[in-house]
Amino acid sequence: MKIQHLRFFIAVVDSGGVVRAAERLRISQPSISAALKALEEELGQPLFRRRGTGRSLRPTPKALRFYGDAREILRQCDAARARFTAEEPRPVKFRIGVLQTVASYDVAAFSSALAMYNPHLRLQVWEGGAIRVGEWLRQARIDAAWTTVDKDAGNARVLWHEPFVVLSSRTHPFATGAQTKLTVADLEGQPVVLRLSCEAKRGQLWPESTRIRVVARAERDELALRLVSQGLGIAIAPLSLASNDVVARSMQGLDAKRSIGLKWRTEVPDDILATVLDAISNVRRDNNAGCLPAHMSD
Repeated sequence: MKIQHLRFFIAVVDSGGVVRAAERLRISQPSISAALKALEEELGQPLFRRRGTGRSLRPTPKALRFYGDAREILRQCDAARARFTAEEPRPVKFRIGVLQTVASYDVAAFSSALAMYNPHLRLQVWEGGAIRVGEWLRQARIDAAWTTVDKDAGNARVLWHEPFVVLSSRTHPFATGAQTKLTVADLEGQPVVLRLSCEAKRGQLWPESTRIRVVARAERDELALRLVSQGLGIAIAPLSLASNDVVARSMQGLDAKRSIGLKWRTEVPDDILATVLDAISNVRRDNNAGCLPAHMSD
């Protein structure tokens, strides 16, 4: 059964005769008549009855039912052709600078989520410190920066706030102590793993009068947390960096907090920006839902 025969048949039914169908399709009447004859031979039954002495044709009851099927077949053929010939959306490159102290599992989950939300978005992740990420954004080397954000602005949005906490191993006295909160006095003489990538100044985290014993200076948070989990020392870090291998404790007098959000260039399309914001927010919510009680102790 040829698609062209179905088109001619539908045109004859819609027009009421071969003459009008030929005019509508701009082809010869013999071509349409030949197509109808071939279709009737294939189906084994006539499709039309002549109406009176004129040239108009009346479809048989079976032909009317076949007419609906024929239209659906043509619709599917046209849709398939349109999908095949349609141009594939061009991949869009999106470069995001990520503060190196953002939790690695959040960044990894965001990358996966964004690929699922928008398969045509080609993500590039640039990791660096707050100053470096800010410079990349100002120089238009990246499209957006996932970094510390002071407040909502025209091209910036705060996504969450979090405190800095004291991290220790699960076997450390801080993890099993009965006191509600740690105090500055509790830190005296403690072995400390310093996080050199921390965006907060040391004076904001450690009182100047506190004597601490530095046992490691780690550029990578992954290394710092591993050393803490093995009992080498304690560390002060944003709460989101706490893993299940360490215990996070709040401390009296430690009021340092940070605000994490997104900054972006004005040229970023609204739909892409919305997708990126949704991906970060959803990942952050999913990764932290119900997990704080597992490693946060007051």
